[in-house]
Amino acid sequence: MTAAAPAWPALEYRRLPIPAAAFEVLAYLAVVAAASLAFVTGWMSVNAAIVLTVILLASLMVLSWIHLGQGRHPVFLFLCTLMLFQGGRLVAYCLGAEPEPMRVIAMDSDFVLTRNEQGIVLLCLALSAICIYAPCRWFYRPVKWECGERSGRFLPYLYLVFFLSLPMVLFKGYQYYQYAMAHGGYLFLYINHEALAATVPFWVRILAVVAAIVLVGVVVVERRPRFEILAVLLYFGCSLPSLLLGSRMPTFSLALALFYVFRVKSETRFRVRSLIVFVLALMLVAGFFGTIRSEYEKENGFILPMEFVRQQGISLNVTEVAVRNPEVFRRYQFSYLSNEIQAAFVGSGAYNYARGRMWDADVSTFLDAGLYRTGLGVGGSYIAEAYAYWGLIGVMIASIGIGMGLTYLAKHSNTAIGLFVVAITLPDIFLMPRGSLFGWASLLARSGIVVALLALGWQLYRLLTCFRHQPVTSTEMS
Repeated sequence: MTAAAPAWPALEYRRLPIPAAAFEVLAYLAVVAAASLAFVTGWMSVNAAIVLTVILLASLMVLSWIHLGQGRHPVFLFLCTLMLFQGGRLVAYCLGAEPEPMRVIAMDSDFVLTRNEQGIVLLCLALSAICIYAPCRWFYRPVKWECGERSGRFLPYLYLVFFLSLPMVLFKGYQYYQYAMAHGGYLFLYINHEALAATVPFWVRILAVVAAIVLVGVVVVERRPRFEILAVLLYFGCSLPSLLLGSRMPTFSLALALFYVFRVKSETRFRVRSLIVFVLALMLVAGFFGTIRSEYEKENGFILPMEFVRQQGISLNVTEVAVRNPEVFRRYQFSYLSNEIQAAFVGSGAYNYARGRMWDADVSTFLDAGLYRTGLGVGGSYIAEAYAYWGLIGVMIASIGIGMGLTYLAKHSNTAIGLFVVAITLPDIFLMPRGSLFGWASLLARSGIVVALLALGWQLYRLLTCFRHQPVTSTEMS
């Protein structure tokens, strides 16, 4: 034996590669830190900070498209909805369509935050986008679609359930439309949704939910593009009464989830031109249906894409209210979170309002209680909730959690069952920039119950088809 230690070669740190993901994230954090210092010292104006925030959000969207599979990672679509719902008014300002993007104008309110408060709002948006993008970029692995032959056995059953439940979507939407129009229109959805739901039987409402989930299953399993497109067109066609009523967000978020499914299944490159056409088409359709749901929008005529972006960006006002008055909502944080988990099973609106129950209802009442009783209101914002509860640290923690969750969903999108579960979860996650912090969990639980019922139906379907195709033996013939 010898006491001499083995001679290990010294590490040459200059040759160690620096991951591109780490460089990107550190560069963005350095820009935010430098901009924050310049803002605090007065070297940067609020308008310059707005422009910088829009550039940061837009560049993260571009990088997520380039580095994360051209739409094959859900973080791209999440950053798009974050830009639309929280940064829409900021984008409109940069393009000359909004003179005062930081003014709170929701619910007929009209006030402006202090300079420091406006800086905190913009900092929340920037930090949230970076903290969401960072884990998705760091842990990204290309998704290789592995739809086996066995998944095709579900297709006849899915089509059967889809065509049986599709008329219920049309019937439910038509009944809702008729009843709401007879009682004041679109706002009746929020005045007394319980009375509206009572106009159709419970089993009809269940089958309408089943149709959306089964549509996702059809698109995931189907390999023939023309049948996929036909199923999507049939579903959205039957959803027309709901769109005419003015309920756009469920259809909008489902379209985004289906786009993600198409991208994961597709092995071809997606042209940027096609992406722009898809986005503009969604905006124009949403703008068209927006013009028929309220008197104000009727008076202003057809909503163009930039006006649509500016209007959807009103959710920024929710974040501004939370930054200015966090103590008003912080005391109810546990009540808000527990009720968000039950939201899909318990109706809420002006008819059963109780303080401290739902975040969006309390924000609307805080801005104008009288208008809220007439059905008007603002949505939520995961950024606003996280800041009101736990400050900037809360925004960062919540955003990192969202980024890790999106990474987990992307990782399990390579199989038919995995992509199906991911796709029925994504619509509610995409709406988080104008929704609640844990509302997606409630809707996921409801979808889980529906999937369990579909699984039982699948077993019954297999049993019946097995008896039908069972061969007759010679003994039985004799």
